[in-house]
Amino acid sequence: MGGYHVPKSPVIAELTIKNSRFIASVEHANTAAATARHQQQCQQRWPGASHYCTAAVYGAPEDSRCYAMSDAGEPSGTAGRPMLNVLLHSGLGEVSVVVVRYFGGVKLGTGGLQRAYSQAVSHALSDLPLREKILRKAAAIHYDYADQSAIQHLLERYNAEITEQEFSERVAMQLAVVADSVTLLANDIKNATQGRVALTIKTGD
Repeated sequence: MGGYHVPKSPVIAELTIKNSRFIASVEHANTAAATARHQQQCQQRWPGASHYCTAAVYGAPEDSRCYAMSDAGEPSGTAGRPMLNVLLHSGLGEVSVVVVRYFGGVKLGTGGLQRAYSQAVSHALSDLPLREKILRKAAAIHYDYADQSAIQHLLERYNAEITEQEFSERVAMQLAVVADSVTLLANDIKNATQGRVALTIKTGD
């Protein structure tokens, strides 16, 4: 997976269903703590609401360890799970959503609540500005100055970021390489330097 989309800026959308107000707040969140802060901010911004239901994917879309949800007092399975399902279907990562409900006096029932919370999230996501997050792997490279031109050309070609560099008897660099291009870059470096230089990929990144 080369990357995924994340929220570029927050969005708020509102629906009224059978006199109940559903206010959906969506924003970027890449930690569990950030999702908790988002809920607290919504409680402060819209005080006195009946429920503050949450769902989040605060990491990569496929990483189930980063899924979170809460029914916040609504019947079990009627809010957090439907909200999370919408997020998972969207393919977004690092996203938190809080749906604030002001009860309007008419009970919606289990199915009605599930539809209402799903619709609130979908409505907000339809207006959400996005940016792409490119996944990168940490790597290192060491080479003689004679190979500088060839190496620099390849790093620029593959959009590799230089995170650290040291110039002494040889050049040493720490890199952040686009995950999908690691193998190609390593092969091109090897070929361009006739095997003198190897790209080392750091494990665990």
